[in-house]
Amino acid sequence: MNHRDVENLTFELLETWSTFNHYAKEAQTFKNPEDVHQARIRLRKLITFAKLLDQTEEPIYLIWKRLMHAFGQVRDLDVQLSQQSVKSPIEQLFAEHLALQLQGKRATLIETMHLLISNELDRSVRRFLAGPLTKQLKRIHEKELLQTAEKRFDKKKLNYEKVQHKEGSKRIQMMHELRLATKFYRYTVEYLRPYTDVQKTTVDRLKRIQTQLGDVNDTYNRLERWRLFSPPVAQAPDQAKEVARLERKLAKMLDQLSFA
Repeated sequence: MNHRDVENLTFELLETWSTFNHYAKEAQTFKNPEDVHQARIRLRKLITFAKLLDQTEEPIYLIWKRLMHAFGQVRDLDVQLSQQSVKSPIEQLFAEHLALQLQGKRATLIETMHLLISNELDRSVRRFLAGPLTKQLKRIHEKELLQTAEKRFDKKKLNYEKVQHKEGSKRIQMMHELRLATKFYRYTVEYLRPYTDVQKTTVDRLKRIQTQLGDVNDTYNRLERWRLFSPPVAQAPDQAKEVARLERKLAKMLDQLSFA
């Protein structure tokens, strides 16, 4: 990439880190679940570029991954609880079960943030983004970066399509890998599009695919939580009915995934 484009991109990544810090601070109150979501998105974008530029052995990257895990566990439960109906006694019990889990994951997130986020981390991240990451960007053409992300996406999409209509854990595994590859490609395109001739339609397509995969993943997570849920014996048949319903819904969603 040329010098000016690298400067602009580095500035965008520094802004992404600043925005993460803003949402991470707000997230500690847990007044708005969207704060956790937005903080997690910024981390995902930073992690994407660290991976793209082979910086995954850097201590900063490893810290981002730990934070990502803690934010992700809270976000997943926020989504599950917000979508949970409470029209029946067993649904009420399940919602209370989720709320209790969420309370624990929030405590873990707070502990993780207090342990890892500091003024020293902020200085280290800024040095990393303006130093090693910037040097790598100067050595590589933006089209090569886009091709790397596109090849990863195409490979994971092909792997999923091979098992899309087959039952079993392999299909779930391939779905998860495709979901991550879609995010990786989308964020790469969004950041590099100003310096290339990539059309906005590419971003729009990736957003559509990511939304589909996100809905499938939410359904899969809900199914797994219902399977692990232990209601009173008298309500076990109701649990079995909900598990069966979610299994049918998940199978249909996996069959109908479209990448056009």
